[in-house]
Amino acid sequence: MKTAVIETLERYNIHYSLKPHEKTVYTSEDAARERGVRLSQIVKTMLLSSSGGEVVVAVLPGDKRLDVKKVRKLTELKDLRFMDKWSVEQKLGLVVGAIAPIGDHLHGLRLFVDPTVFAESLIDISSGQPTAGLELSSEDLKTLLKDATIAEITK
Repeated sequence: MKTAVIETLERYNIHYSLKPHEKTVYTSEDAARERGVRLSQIVKTMLLSSSGGEVVVAVLPGDKRLDVKKVRKLTELKDLRFMDKWSVEQKLGLVVGAIAPIGDHLHGLRLFVDPTVFAESLIDISSGQPTAGLELSSEDLKTLLKDATIAEITK
């Protein structure tokens, strides 16, 4: 299996473990079960957009809920909403439920990461496909997300 996310990790010489799923998953809860990890180790990536078309990326642990009001305040975009499935898949070419927090697909987008993402030493991100995840150190993810804004964005 070779995805754009795996290519990004390899380009930066980041050690990772591929974790294939027995079944296709689209939720953090299902991913945690398939990979045999705690929900807090799953990193979910959520996309929001404004009426003007600006896309914002929110990265948080699987056991937390995004506080959209906090993201609106940080971005000063009062009409920020979750992107619908069609927009994510057709406009961005991504699979809802299998979006990774790293990769060229996020280039140029505003990225906000909740600091609790880095609370676990090992974390799991999506491979970009709903059939497998990738385990890596939270320190390596932090290095890859060096240009992101670290801010409390969860409830």
